[in-house]
Amino acid sequence: MSDIITQVLRTNIYIQPIYFFLSLVTNTLNMRILCSRALRSSPCTHYFLAYAVFSIIYNGILCPTQFLRGFSINWANNYIGCKTHAYILFLIPFQANLMIILASFDRYCSSLKLSRLGSKIKIRKTRMLIVISTIGSALYMLPMLTTYNWNEIDKKCLLYPNALVRIYIFSQIFLYYIVTPILMTLFGLMTINKIRKRSPDILALKTFMRGRRTQRQLTKMLFLQIIIHLILVLPFGITYTMNSFRSSTNTPSIIALRLAFVTWQQSDYFISFFLYILSGHVYRRELLRIFGFNETRYKSSRVFVGNQKTINRKVQAIIVIAQTTKAIVDGLPEKHK
Repeated sequence: MSDIITQVLRTNIYIQPIYFFLSLVTNTLNMRILCSRALRSSPCTHYFLAYAVFSIIYNGILCPTQFLRGFSINWANNYIGCKTHAYILFLIPFQANLMIILASFDRYCSSLKLSRLGSKIKIRKTRMLIVISTIGSALYMLPMLTTYNWNEIDKKCLLYPNALVRIYIFSQIFLYYIVTPILMTLFGLMTINKIRKRSPDILALKTFMRGRRTQRQLTKMLFLQIIIHLILVLPFGITYTMNSFRSSTNTPSIIALRLAFVTWQQSDYFISFFLYILSGHVYRRELLRIFGFNETRYKSSRVFVGNQKTINRKVQAIIVIAQTTKAIVDGLPEKHK
């Protein structure tokens, strides 16, 4: 193993415990906040919840794996580990990716009509779709169990060089790194277009304003997550594609770069918490409420604002009365003053 690869692996000794902690804490908070009354009525929230679950599972497996590799301990360096390592660590990100696509599609569907999205029937359909897509992706990834083989002579886990394996790897890359970004971007642009066209109608519906504000907040949260997701995921996809189809790119420097991009990609599975705080007012409010900050301060601020408005109205009334009295007095004859 070259020095540059060794240095990259050693950095994981310090980085991976931090990633593991952040992933566990942030995604646990995500699930707690998304289950709140203000957010759980939307189907999009359930896709966010599934994404948080897959994020915990992914970093819960990958962080210890990367940490141990820094000490030259790799559980993939045997026959069973070689077969299952790639399957597990490619399947879970693929399933998490599906949740973002489904959430994007849900946001687009919500922009097409003005009906409420929190019905029990739609929530059940959403949960069923999550289960079906999870099982379907697990079945689609099954060939990953046969694409890698443990070489006893070189003590390496190597990709089979036959044509069928290359076709399958190409389909995987095509779906994950080409189709997925296109679908996310397409649904996002169409949603923005529909929201702009329908904004006057939405503003006119006073009855649904609170629910619509929540829906718009979820849309903003999703759009920001998609942008950051593409930035964090695509670099690894490029190097993985190069290594899969051009053996000449399996140089120490490219492999080290690929390992660094794996670490870069891992941050995608806990950064959503900070993106939600940045883009979602309703999310921030629920976070403060969970920690006990929001209720008393929010109520006191409302009381203060209400009292201030009452005082202002009284002062204005007094000023009007004084001005009216002065005008009446000034209009009286001199002998009545």
